[in-house]
Amino acid sequence: MSRQPSAPPTAGISYEQVAAAAENLEGRGAEPTLARVCEHLGAGSPNRIQRHLSAWRAARPASSPPAPRLPEALIAALEEELERHASAALSRGEQLADEARSDAASLAELGEAMEQRLAERETRLAAAESAAEQALARRDELQASLNELRESLEIEQREARTHREALLQTRQQVDMLREQLEEAVQARLAAERQARDADAERIKAERSQAVAEAQRDSALAQVREKTEQHAELHKELQADRARQRQEIAEMRSEQKQRVDAMERARNEAQKQAQEAAQRASKAEIRAEALQATQAALKSRMDAMQVQQRQRSQRPIGERD
Repeated sequence: MSRQPSAPPTAGISYEQVAAAAENLEGRGAEPTLARVCEHLGAGSPNRIQRHLSAWRAARPASSPPAPRLPEALIAALEEELERHASAALSRGEQLADEARSDAASLAELGEAMEQRLAERETRLAAAESAAEQALARRDELQASLNELRESLEIEQREARTHREALLQTRQQVDMLREQLEEAVQARLAAERQARDADAERIKAERSQAVAEAQRDSALAQVREKTEQHAELHKELQADRARQRQEIAEMRSEQKQRVDAMERARNEAQKQAQEAAQRASKAEIRAEALQATQAALKSRMDAMQVQQRQRSQRPIGERD
C-alpha cells in the first residue's frame, strides 16, 4: 500500500487570535514569545504565528519607562544629559526592533515557503511510488501472459509432433505397398519365363499372369490412394506450420511491445524519484540555514528530513 502525502500546514490562525493570545500573556506578566503564543493557541503554523506576532508588536505604541523619582536639584542638573541619552537609546532601540521585526517576517515567509515545498515534494514522491507500483503490477501481468503463451505453444508443438508421427506411419505404409508392387512385378516376370520355357503350362502361366496383374493393379490403386493421402496430410502439416509460425511471430511482437512499455514506465518512475531526491537535498540545505534563527521550525524540519531520508533509502516495493 502506497504512502499518502501529508496535508499542508494548517493556515487557519488569524491575526486576531495571535493578538488576543499575546495580550493575554502580557496581562499575566509573561513575555509574549513565539513559543508561549504557540503553546497558548495549541495549533497553527509557527511561521504564520510569528508573522502575526511581529505585526502585533509593530502596531503597539512604543512604551517609555517611567521617569525615576529623583530630587529636584538632580533633575535640573541631569535633565539635558538624560534626554540626550534617552533619545539616542530610544532611536537605536526602535531601529533594532524594526530590523528584528523585518527579519522575523522574512523568516516566517521563508519557513512557509519551505513547508509548501516539502508538501509538494512529498506529493511528487508519492506519485512516483504509485507509478512504480503500477509498473511492477504491469510486469507481473505480462509475465503471466507470457507463461500462458508458452503453455499454448507447447500444446501446439505436441500436436505438430502427433501429425509428424502420423505422416511417418503413412510413409511406412507407402513403402510397404511399394515392396508389394515390386514383388508383383517379379512374379509377373517369373510367369513369363515359365511361359517361354514350357508351352504346356502356357494356360496356367497366363492365369498366373492375370492374377499377378490383378494384384499389381490393386497394389497400384492402394499406392495411389496412400500417395494422395500422404500429399493431403503433407499440405495440412505445412499449413499448420505456417499458421504456428505466424501466431508465434505475432505473440513475440506483442510481448516485446508490452516489455518495452513496462521498461519505459519503470525508467520514468526512476527519473521522477531521482528528481524528487535532488529537490529534497536542496530543501534540506535551506532548512539548515533556518535552524540557527528559529528553534521551533528546526525541530519540525529535522523530523521531516529524517523521515524522508529513511523512505528514500528503502526499496520502492517495501515502502508503505
